[in-house]
Amino acid sequence: MIQLSAVLVVMALFFAIIGYLRGWNKELISTAGIILGLFALFQFDGILRGVLLRGVARDQVFIVQSAIFIAIVFFAYQTRRLGRTDNPSGRDRLQEGILGAIVGFLNGYLIWGSIWYFMDINEYPLSPFVIAPAPGSPSDQARELLPLVILGGGVNGNGDVLAIAVIVLFLFVLIVI
Repeated sequence: MIQLSAVLVVMALFFAIIGYLRGWNKELISTAGIILGLFALFQFDGILRGVLLRGVARDQVFIVQSAIFIAIVFFAYQTRRLGRTDNPSGRDRLQEGILGAIVGFLNGYLIWGSIWYFMDINEYPLSPFVIAPAPGSPSDQARELLPLVILGGGVNGNGDVLAIAVIVLFLFVLIVI
């Protein structure tokens, strides 16, 4: 059986390859969409899970949360390049690709780490296919490094770092566009 932390690294590497092929410009716009989606899901988690899906089974709550997030990610990846396409910055294709791979790695971490977080707060509803990490395992220790735990503070967190990230992205979009 594979550790969830290993799947996290593999997915981040997969998205790094995608980022290398797309370039850093498109990946950065996708990152903005992913973070805005995480912010919305984190802020409305109480309404979503506490009110709308109160009597629903945990596996269905996980599916709804994941489906909303995957839809946001899908549309975040349907982006155009910022600015002109004739490469006015003077970067060559290798540099664009490497920067894209770095940002793509971050996107893979955000995407898979968020889906893992949704599994974690819903008590791993995909059992027996995906089970909770054993205490003391690398995956158990990696749960503290999931994106919504770091950015939002976990289930009972206030989301200050996530709000700051959204403000920085808003300013970035205002300045660049």
